Amino acid sequence: MKSKLLSTFSMLRFFIVAALTVFCVSCDKTETTDSTGFILHYLGVTDIGPGMSYTLQAPTYKGSAPYDFTITKVTLNEETFSNNDNFVINAETGEITIQNTDGMTSGMYSISVGCYSNGKFFDFKDAVQVNMLLAVPEGVTVEPAEVLVNQDEENWAEASAQVSTEADKHVSITGYAIAQDETKPYLSYFTFDPNTKGKIIIRESEKDKLVAGESYTLNLKLTTKAGEHMYNNAVTFKVVSKPRDLFYIETEALPDLFETGTENKSVIPTIAGAKEELKFAIKSVTPETTAFTINETTGQISVPEGNSLEISETPYVFTITASNAYGSNDFEGIYSVKVVAFIEPIQPETFKYTAINQLYQLGGKAEDNAIVPGFVGGAPTFTFDANNSDEIKAQIDQKFITLNSANGTIDITDKQTLSTGKHEIKVRVTNKKNEEGVVSALEVNVIPNPNNFEYVSWGTNIENEIPTNTNGNKTNPISTETTEETKEENRNLFRFIQGRDVRELPLQRIKMINENANTTFTYKVLENNFIGHEKIVKGAKVKEDGTIYFTNLTAKKNFADGSSNAKGCVFQIAVTAKGNNAPAVTKNIPIFISTPKPTVIRYPNIVDKDKINYVLLCTPFVIKVNPKEPKIPSIKTQMHIIGAQDIDGVQTNYSLYSGILDDYHSKFIWDYRDDFSYCNFDDNTGHGTGDNKSAGNLLNQIWSNIGVATTTNTPFRYYDHKTGQIDKQNTKAAYIEPTSNGHQLIINPNVWQAADGKYPYGAMLGNMRFTLENKPENLEAGTLCASQYSFIIWFDETYEGN
Repeated sequence: MKSKLLSTFSMLRFFIVAALTVFCVSCDKTETTDSTGFILHYLGVTDIGPGMSYTLQAPTYKGSAPYDFTITKVTLNEETFSNNDNFVINAETGEITIQNTDGMTSGMYSISVGCYSNGKFFDFKDAVQVNMLLAVPEGVTVEPAEVLVNQDEENWAEASAQVSTEADKHVSITGYAIAQDETKPYLSYFTFDPNTKGKIIIRESEKDKLVAGESYTLNLKLTTKAGEHMYNNAVTFKVVSKPRDLFYIETEALPDLFETGTENKSVIPTIAGAKEELKFAIKSVTPETTAFTINETTGQISVPEGNSLEISETPYVFTITASNAYGSNDFEGIYSVKVVAFIEPIQPETFKYTAINQLYQLGGKAEDNAIVPGFVGGAPTFTFDANNSDEIKAQIDQKFITLNSANGTIDITDKQTLSTGKHEIKVRVTNKKNEEGVVSALEVNVIPNPNNFEYVSWGTNIENEIPTNTNGNKTNPISTETTEETKEENRNLFRFIQGRDVRELPLQRIKMINENANTTFTYKVLENNFIGHEKIVKGAKVKEDGTIYFTNLTAKKNFADGSSNAKGCVFQIAVTAKGNNAPAVTKNIPIFISTPKPTVIRYPNIVDKDKINYVLLCTPFVIKVNPKEPKIPSIKTQMHIIGAQDIDGVQTNYSLYSGILDDYHSKFIWDYRDDFSYCNFDDNTGHGTGDNKSAGNLLNQIWSNIGVATTTNTPFRYYDHKTGQIDKQNTKAAYIEPTSNGHQLIINPNVWQAADGKYPYGAMLGNMRFTLENKPENLEAGTLCASQYSFIIWFDETYEGN
């Protein structure tokens, strides 16, 4: 039973609040769940500034087609806003135009959108959010305004631009960022140099994505003491080179066919390289002939009506010279033509696929889906049809569904993520006799994988009540017994104070999608993907029945070196489900272990009580958040005094002191300190596990997004620990802010968008400090504060629970 003397920071609130830009939004489940399954998605604009206008493209949807769009409400910073034609929606398409922005107040505008689908009206609250920034301060320029990036030069990726200011004309710029716009995925190719203030550079990891001949225009978001400012069209990176990568048609489709005696033309080729003064010429044709000509502007190859080319099995092979303002290049054997007597027109009834009646989710694949034999059509070209569903298009974009353009064969890889039900993969075939083409579809019926499982639970021990001893006789052990969790947020969270009394973790439950499936399971610790105390994960093993046990323990059931390392550990166990004549399903299940070490804090003028072993316990100690749509979770925290001694290896708990120390406990302050690390939970190799200084680590990219050196810790600090004042760096990744009700955790979604444009799926751990005198400057003094790894942030953009 809890003692009245226990001073508890009960229900200390952590609000996940965002200085949001605009993002892709779907409505809440409660607003879209009905028999139609209708869901609406807008692609967000992100930041915008005064004088700018913007048309947000029509939304995508799942379910019956929407119609009769209307704006149902607009708010500014959560207060009702009178929409005087600043936001106009197209009733037919759902496009939203943002206009007349010169006099608009800066802040966050949320637009609620209503529409009909299948005769039912849906109202999508806060479907779109627009962050209206201030105008750029006077005297800010970018030099050069157009950066020429010549990929023919050796160090072309070092091209950069510098934000310059006239200091006497405006306040200082304290933060630099690239304004986000989800319609421009190329924004992730650029960042601010963390070592040079205001310098815009090309990300080393993204440089190969820049295409010669393209220009990339950036808007900047600059922060001053007055707020955030938009610098529209601040700089353009113009990428140039001599011609490269000339392309006519797929190699599999060569040679192309020309019909004898008639006018024939090739396709117009695509080419990478600068477009200035671009010209094409035929350098050679083998066998030699002068019958072919080339359009020097477009590169299209042709022969006229009544040409003298004779039918032959030997193709004509072309070498093409392409030149522009930056040089020329010869493309040897890039195109070939065979002259035939007749090109067969496409007969639509012969273009068919055999339906796939059963494709399992999660691991199901279907390779070599050829068109039905008997297809008639000479020199065909196959492409995915533009009218495929959004779900199919997404699979194509990720190359989970691929198409051979020469023969029409479709491959579906085992990485496909198709939803259950019937799908059509639409393909269009064209040739010279039918340029409009004919469309056919491969029908695919996707069924649930019987080996699929929802979660694996090893339970938790943090739901055990911590006993409090009021008389100091050191007889109350802290139970570390594990049981199945009663709350989902506590699943697979285990606390061993100072590593004492470490237990085996028996498997509690596997929640199957189909509970009647005949499935067997295997388990493997992923030893090379973890953060925290290395000897915990290196000593972790799993028995055949799924029980986790630890081999690196001392005689007192302590983790080896656990007394000197209080980080705990985050690692994963790969659980594989097999059987049922279906593909195996493997999911990596995160395991979170906390090993808080009681820390001495000394206070002056307290007789006989100047050495107090404090430990701050958060329940749960993992906060799961959606970095795109942060909302308000809450956790319970408790302050305990933990004895340095133990009984038979079991850590015991002491009560908090009453009386004179109660005043200290009411002046609790905490903040991030240092030692930040990230554990990646998916297979995204660009979001590496490690600390923020490790190349390729996700946190390294977060520091780069902010534009500061990885040696600084200010992206996570609310206070300047030396002065005790609020840290003045405006752009943060995350930090703890005190409020009248406790504290809130602020997360900046833009910062957590990595170089590849994707948000993290993984966990972050950082060293934190707390003090009990309401003096932030104490966070710098080792004897007046405690350093502990109090909680972990788990990022998951699909999470809807906070």
